[in-house]
Amino acid sequence: MQQTSFDSKTIFDYIFGLTYPGVKLELSRVYQFMDYLGLPHADYPVIHIAGTNGKGSTAAMLAAILNAYGINTGVFTSPHLVRPNERIRIGEKMIPDAFIIEKVESWRSEIDKLGITFFEVLTALGMVYFKEQGVDYAVFETGLGGRLDATNVVDPVVSLITAISMDHENILGHTIELIAAEKAGIIKTGKPLVLGKNSLKIQNIMATESEAKNTEYHYVPEKARIEQADVNGLSQQVRIGLKEQVIHAKLPLLGLHQVENFSNVLVTLELLGLKLDQEKIQSGLDGMQWLGRIQPLQQQPLVLYDVAHNQEGLERLLESLNGAGLPDTILIAAFNARKNIAALLHSLGSWGSPVLYTLFEGHSALGRKELLEQSIDPELIIADPEAAYTHALGLRTHDQQAICFFGTHYLAETLFALFDVPA
Repeated sequence: MQQTSFDSKTIFDYIFGLTYPGVKLELSRVYQFMDYLGLPHADYPVIHIAGTNGKGSTAAMLAAILNAYGINTGVFTSPHLVRPNERIRIGEKMIPDAFIIEKVESWRSEIDKLGITFFEVLTALGMVYFKEQGVDYAVFETGLGGRLDATNVVDPVVSLITAISMDHENILGHTIELIAAEKAGIIKTGKPLVLGKNSLKIQNIMATESEAKNTEYHYVPEKARIEQADVNGLSQQVRIGLKEQVIHAKLPLLGLHQVENFSNVLVTLELLGLKLDQEKIQSGLDGMQWLGRIQPLQQQPLVLYDVAHNQEGLERLLESLNGAGLPDTILIAAFNARKNIAALLHSLGSWGSPVLYTLFEGHSALGRKELLEQSIDPELIIADPEAAYTHALGLRTHDQQAICFFGTHYLAETLFALFDVPA
């Protein structure tokens, strides 16, 4: 049967349809697909990043700074907020629809034969796009876990693991040790590991795995000292002390965790053999666009959006709002049904200002029924984000009081349209 040609709508309908219930995380089909494509990921050095929180911010900062050095760098991150193209970028240029259409049309028979999934197709698109664009480096963020993630076919020059906490327990395991072991699966024999700030338990797991694989082990807090982190509006003035120099920078992201992520980047840059140059580093940070991380959607009144969707991410968001002088922010939450809602509600219990709950469309959304089962006051559950925003406006007690949506990536498209924010 002749296959239908794609356009920019049908291409994404097809790719989104490549989600198969019950498909297990495993790499054999990905290796077969990479062989079919001629091993595109072997044509450039890769920095591979895993972790529970902070891996996307770290990847975005690292790629932006490398590009500011004049090093043509691709970055693969997930998930996207509005369009899948966001996941594959060189600088701030996203992979074009025309490239996706051309490649997926030519790969379709092999995709269907091997049962390649949505995420695996996007991973392959990133690898091929970076090859054809002749990148000098590529930064790949894992999608889920590490050991069996589709990106783990790479043989990186550096592996970087950020903060690890409980998330995706139904897939990665119900203990922090099991989750850490899955993340440690990106460590490759003889290739250095950079580990961001983590508990002693996780440090020991990573040190043991590094020793078993004969890798250099670099624990970031032992290499980089956070000497200053002063909030200035929605940015931070930071000072990081390294072995031979001190780096001052204006960081366009809030929260001590983002300063820790920046430290991860500086240690990695040194490991790549780059001389740390403050002007180039600042240029990279200034040009970085990283949506959905305490992102201002509107200035008056101040409306923010953050994708925090697990307990640690939420606690960091609340800490950042306090640190930014916004301790009475009205929160509007929307949750994914796959998340540990009880833990999120526990973290919200100590917030001193109103917390509203709203709903979003899609099969993964946590509905009104499930929220009521958590003993949430039905008057706090608002049918949609626009109505929730209107309700929040009526709760404000002064002109400087902010409103912050959070809880899921799936809110982004609705919020960007509501507040006329370019994606």
